[in-house]
Amino acid sequence: MLLEMRGSALYSCDPPWLGHCGGITFRVDLSVATRRSDPPAVRREAALQAIAELPHPDVTIWSDGSARGGTEQGGAGAPIQFHHLNREETVRAPAGAVCSSLRAELTAMREAFAAVAGLEDGGLASTKSVRLLTDSRSGLQLLGRGPANQTMALAAEVWRLLITLAENGTETVLQWVPGHAGLDGNETADRLAGEATAGDQDSAPIDLSSARAAVTRHVRELSRQRATAAHPHPGPTPGHDSLARWGSVTLSQLRTGTSPLTRDTLHKYGLAADDECPACGEPDSAAHLLTDCPAYEAARRRRWGVDPRLVDVLGGPATKVVTFIEDVGRTEPPLDPPAPPPP
Repeated sequence: MLLEMRGSALYSCDPPWLGHCGGITFRVDLSVATRRSDPPAVRREAALQAIAELPHPDVTIWSDGSARGGTEQGGAGAPIQFHHLNREETVRAPAGAVCSSLRAELTAMREAFAAVAGLEDGGLASTKSVRLLTDSRSGLQLLGRGPANQTMALAAEVWRLLITLAENGTETVLQWVPGHAGLDGNETADRLAGEATAGDQDSAPIDLSSARAAVTRHVRELSRQRATAAHPHPGPTPGHDSLARWGSVTLSQLRTGTSPLTRDTLHKYGLAADDECPACGEPDSAAHLLTDCPAYEAARRRRWGVDPRLVDVLGGPATKVVTFIEDVGRTEPPLDPPAPPPP
C-alpha cells in the first residue's frame, strides 16, 4: 500500500538575528562602522548619520544608566522629546544600591517607555513612532533576543511596555549610538542618570545578575588586596630614570629583593657563609638595610624620619636611597673575608 506523502507547510517567521518583532526594531550597529579608539568627532558624525537615516519620529528618547564601579548606586535617566505634542520631559530613577551597569541601562529604558505608554488625553493614540537612542549595546542585544527569552524581570518589563506600544500601533526603533561622542542627548541622559544615583536606592529591587556581578567584583578585589599584601609592589620610584647606571641597577635590585649588597642574597647564592648583617649581626635583607638596622639609624632618620616603611622608602625619591647606601658604606657586596693562606 502506497501512502501519499505531502510536505507540511513550514512556519514562517523572521529569523532572530533581524532583531525585530511586530513594529519593534533593534539596531545595534551604525551604517558607518566606528571603533572606540576613533576620535569623538568621528564617532559623533557616524552616529548623527545613522540617526538621520531613521524616519522622523513622534517621540525621541535618549536613555542612559550609571552604576558606581559597575556594581552599586545605580541611576537611570532619559530626556524625552514629544515632537507631536510640542513638549519635553525628563525622567530619572534610582536603579538599586546593588546594581549592574546593564540594570541601570534597562531601568532608563523602562522609565522612558513607561512615560510614553502612560500618555493621557489621546496622547498615546496619536503616538505612531518612537525612537530610543542608547549607548548600551549589551542592553539592546539582550532585548533583541525577544520577549520569550528574557531571564531578567526588568528586561521582561521593558518588553511588556514595548508590546503595549506595538498594540497601540506604535512603531518603535531602538538604536545604539556610541557614548561620550559629544551627542547632546546622550550627555543629557548621562547627567540625569548621575543625578539619579543620589535617589532612594531602597525602593529599587536587587536582581540576581546584579548581585552576582557585585559578589564577583568584591571577591576579585579581596583577592587583589591579599595578593598585594602578600607581595607588596610599590609604584615607580620618582627619579629612577634619571639615576646613573649603578644607582638605577642598585635600586632595581633592592626593590626586587635580589641585591648583592645584602647578605641574604649572597648567602642564597652560596657567596656568603651566612646572612648576618655586617653592621649589627641580625639577618640581613633589603628591608633590614633600609628600615631596620640600628647601625644606620642616624642616616635613615635624616632622610625618612623615624621608623619608615619599606614601601615608602622604595616608593619615594630615588636619590635618597642611593645617597643612603653611599653614606652608610654599603656600596660593595659584603662578602666573607678571604680564608687565610694555608701554613
